[in-house]
Amino acid sequence: MMLLDFQQTYAHVTFGLSIFSNSLLLSLLIFRRDKNLGSYKYLMFAFSFLGLFFSIVDFSNKPMVHIYGGAYLVFSLNSFGLPHFLANWFNALNCSCYGMTISLLAVHFIYRYLAVCRPNQMNWFMWPHTIVWFIFCSEISFEWWITAVLYAGETRVIDELVKDSMKTNYNLTKGEFIYAASLYYRTNEKGEKTISWPDVLFAVNIVKLITICMTIVLFCGIATFRKLRTLRHTSKRTTTLQQQLFKALVTQTVIPVLTMFLPAAVMMISPLFEVTLGSYEGLIMTVITTYPCVDPMVVIFFVRDFRHAIWQTIRCKRCLYSRETYSLRGTAVSFITEPN
Repeated sequence: MMLLDFQQTYAHVTFGLSIFSNSLLLSLLIFRRDKNLGSYKYLMFAFSFLGLFFSIVDFSNKPMVHIYGGAYLVFSLNSFGLPHFLANWFNALNCSCYGMTISLLAVHFIYRYLAVCRPNQMNWFMWPHTIVWFIFCSEISFEWWITAVLYAGETRVIDELVKDSMKTNYNLTKGEFIYAASLYYRTNEKGEKTISWPDVLFAVNIVKLITICMTIVLFCGIATFRKLRTLRHTSKRTTTLQQQLFKALVTQTVIPVLTMFLPAAVMMISPLFEVTLGSYEGLIMTVITTYPCVDPMVVIFFVRDFRHAIWQTIRCKRCLYSRETYSLRGTAVSFITEPN
């Protein structure tokens, strides 16, 4: 019960921090004169709105993890009192948010790659070509959601398996929580342990989607890094902003890997070896729910104009919502790479 209370309390804290940090970034994007960011501004809008949506879904579900007997459960208490099938669909939105986050991250790196390495192809981020990226992110997000609903739904076998452990660890009985789960091994009528292929396919699908997005990130990231080191025909200020935003993107890659995908990997791999984590299982969702409130602070920290605007506001020298631009050297620059 202490573990349950801690995770519920922590969900309130991270929700508040996420609303604050994402709203702060949105305010900077809306009220600062940042035409120099070009269409990249809209990608940052997308990330910020996703962070808000992610935190709202996470706060509404307050998902927790339980690993026992070769199975993992992502469960919640259905605080809205929704009908059972709707509550399970809503719980699966957490998976959808994970998929949207990693796909949008890949699109960010594609943008940086084109802006630095192939500026003549930047029309891919202008209307109507932008619909391609919307479809890409939406398809991956929906695929994560539908596979969670179809292949990770509740079953009687899992109900019986975790009944006693859920009562012991969380003082919860069937009907007091809903869950999405995977059980990699099942026992047939002969008492033989066999592989549960629907659960395996669910895991393979997740690995496939992560691999596609992370391959894009690595390819575009390495190519962009190499190009930035050899830029000679752009202004110093343009190169400076390119480097600032690239550092932000690298950090935005490391953070979700550490706070989302590594914990999720531990959650999914542990049942393969029938390993239980005890009280440490509470750290999985604790770490994952940290992501939406940390991510926007990365952009604010690395983009000097945003950082300076906040510092000036703190010192009461200028309103955060002022539309005046700063004449800081190396910040008020065109985001689109100058032609060679």
